[in-house]
Amino acid sequence: MKVKVNTTLKGIDGVKELPNPETKSALTLKDILISSLLTPDEKDDEKKKFEKWEIFKKIRDAQEEAELTIEEMALVKRGVGKFQPPLILGQCFEILEGK
Repeated sequence: MKVKVNTTLKGIDGVKELPNPETKSALTLKDILISSLLTPDEKDDEKKKFEKWEIFKKIRDAQEEAELTIEEMALVKRGVGKFQPPLILGQCFEILEGK
């Protein structure tokens, strides 16, 4: 499944782009997916951590789109669901589900 990782996320008004505090540019799906994958989860064993690492590399290296399997997509969505607030989660899920 192809994911457009450079899609920018919007603020509460649905128009203004959210700023990325680290880069001072617009916050993108790529930023959120990477953050969600790399945030430590105490429940992860070494196998799960390595799976996240592999997905992270795919997303990091993607220019416009990242090709993710259904299993990788599920893992990404679990991370977004666990570590992101509703405003971010909702937009990410809509983009990941092609809405």
